[in-house]
Parts: sequence; C-alpha cells; structure tokens
Amino acid sequence: MLTSNRTSIIRSRFVKPALAAGVAFVISLPGCRRDSPQVTEPPAAQGEEAPETGEQLMCEAIDAMTSISEWTGYSGSQPAQERVPAGLVNIAADSVFVYGTVTPSGLGVVVTERHTRPKGLLLITVRKSYGIPGRIVSEVAKFDSYEGFRAGIASQTTVTEVCPASRDTIVTHVLRNGVTETYTFRLPVVTRVDNQVAGTVRITSRYASAGAVVTEVTDENQTLIRRTTNSALSSGALCTRTDLPDGSWKIVTSLGNADGSVSRETLSGH
Repeated sequence: MLTSNRTSIIRSRFVKPALAAGVAFVISLPGCRRDSPQVTEPPAAQGEEAPETGEQLMCEAIDAMTSISEWTGYSGSQPAQERVPAGLVNIAADSVFVYGTVTPSGLGVVVTERHTRPKGLLLITVRKSYGIPGRIVSEVAKFDSYEGFRAGIASQTTVTEVCPASRDTIVTHVLRNGVTETYTFRLPVVTRVDNQVAGTVRITSRYASAGAVVTEVTDENQTLIRRTTNSALSSGALCTRTDLPDGSWKIVTSLGNADGSVSRETLSGH
C-alpha cells in the first residue's frame, strides 16, 4: 500500500527539548584517512571547546538532514497546511526556526536556525542544508551576538560537503578558516550512545551505498531499529528514505523555496 502527501509550509518554530539526563556518548571512527595537507589547529583557549573533527561534522550534516525529514512543520494541534507568518518575533532561548531559501544558482535550501544559550551565553547557529549532484552540503554559521546576526557577521563558519561513493567510501570536504580539509572514510563511521537512565544502547553506523549515505541504528545485540538513506537531487532537494524492521518505509523529499516556505513530499508504504 502506498500513500502520498505534499505540503508547503512557511517558517515554523518549535522549542528544543531538553536532553535526557544520564546519556553517555562514545564515538568510534575506523577506516578514516585524512587526505589534505596536515593542518594544525590552534589549541582551544581555556573555557573554549576544541574544534569539531571532520568525522563529527560529517555526522552532524547527515543527522541534520534526517531531522529535516522528521520535522512535521507544526506543533501540537496546529495543522501542517497552515502557513505561519515569517519573521523573527519574541525569540526565546532554545528555539529552532525552519524555513526555505535558494542559492544564487537557484538550488533549494532548507535552513534550520537555532537560538540557544549554552552556559548562559547567546549562540545562534544557522545551518543551510541542500544537495548538488553527488554531494550533500551543509553550511553552518555561528553568531555570538544579535548585532553580528543582524549584520550577517558570523564568529565561525564551516562548509561540509559529504560525497558518498557507489559503495562503502564516504569522502568529506570541510572548509573552515580558509582551509579545505578532505577526509576519506573507507569503513563505516560508528557512534554509540548508552542511556544509563533507560538502560538502552544505540549503535549507529554510517556508510555509502549507490551514491547515498546509509545510516543504520541497532541495539547492543545488533538488532535493527531503523535504517535511513540520505541523498540529494539536482534541484537542491534533500531525499531521506526510512526503513523499519516491520517492512514499512517512508520517503520524504524536502525543498526550500525563495518565498521562505519548505515544500515536502512524502511517500510511504509497507
């Protein structure tokens, strides 16, 4: 049985839920090779976080794309078809805005804009996710003040391009501080999350297949929980397929538009 749904939604906001207590995160990165010239990152100043690794940036880009496919476009009983007026009004801490835009070349872009206050300090993170043939692109700009945000002057910018090969290998290009770094992952990139409160273990493996990035989530017994396949279309649209152990599946295609809306097409079956 197949079902299809198409919606178009303008800028929406939802409050970011608090992270559950007692979650430990461990990352294991086999088969990674750095192909760029050796780049020496300056040591982080006291109180600052160390720069994110290429592995972390690749995982974040794919996870952000999966989150976009899971975004419902509304909160509570608000219908998905309702058009929410654009504009940033009464922005609260720990809020996320989702809206569309286009690149100068006309590619559709989905933007996620997060307003948080880690350690009480303002941080606005704007992530632009879109595709070009053979690549998934994630542009991230971070602002530490409203003045810098309004003026478009970021305190930090990073561009991550994830290039899945036909089989296994994922090549990732990272541009930051004017330097391009290239990482090649020939084996799955594996992360593990132990939830000490719930007593659960989630192991996530990411690898390339047929020009897409496949993400498999299993428990500690290697029982499949969910498999997602992320790819991009030539229009810039992001395409995510989710397969569940019961045989059901869903494909969500998301495309940002110039008027600020995000068009989504959903196809599901069993």
